[in-house]
Amino acid sequence: MREDRWERMLQNGLKKETEHIGVSDFLKTRIDMEITARQEESIMKKKMHFKRYIAVAACVCLLVPAGIFAGGKVSSYTSGTDGADYKTSSDWKDLNAMEEKAGIETDAVENFSNGYQFSEISTVPFNALDEEGVRMFKEIELQVRYQNDAGNEINCYMNRADDRMTDDRTPDQTAELDGVTVSCYEETYKFVPTDYEETAEDRALEAAGGYYISYGNDKVEVLDSLSVNWEKDGVSYGIQGFDTDLTPEELFAMAGEMIQG
Repeated sequence: MREDRWERMLQNGLKKETEHIGVSDFLKTRIDMEITARQEESIMKKKMHFKRYIAVAACVCLLVPAGIFAGGKVSSYTSGTDGADYKTSSDWKDLNAMEEKAGIETDAVENFSNGYQFSEISTVPFNALDEEGVRMFKEIELQVRYQNDAGNEINCYMNRADDRMTDDRTPDQTAELDGVTVSCYEETYKFVPTDYEETAEDRALEAAGGYYISYGNDKVEVLDSLSVNWEKDGVSYGIQGFDTDLTPEELFAMAGEMIQG
């Protein structure tokens, strides 16, 4: 099952991911303790934009290298589901209460005109850390999952906009929708076993950008990611899916449905 694959990939690959990050022994110990605790939980449900997914929605402690976000102000994120701020529901009527918990009012929609329908909503807390592993601030993200009749899945994530979390990627396309700039990203993720050795082709693709390797999968698997991001009225939005049946134009249209209300 795809969800089981994501759980195994994240649980097995966390230590491999952190090997490339220079942090103190004390912080590494804290990470190992958190990983061990979280491995006992079967809570891998979200499939967000992968850089955010591994950092926020995995519900385990994981560092993201500095440089992913503009200015390097936030060096890493940690997240968990053991507190009162983590909630999940399959009832759309809970949206307002979850928005209140996240401290935002959003343009979230229950259904899209292209057939994607609401299936689950969650609030996921995360901590933003500096380069020394010291917490800078705490945030709560609102995440909404949608599915269509064919079983394809996308996710929408929303949180308070903050310049310290600005994405530093260059979009593949942009569109102006009712005065809002929407950025689209087409990327590729190669999920590999922990003993996988990068090839010359891997390194060349990584250097070119838009190509990422993630360790911990039980086999080599390549998935394409499509996402759009924008900000409106102090809220940061993103819609993302892996190997979706959508085109960039269709994802722009979905963003437009949210922006236009």
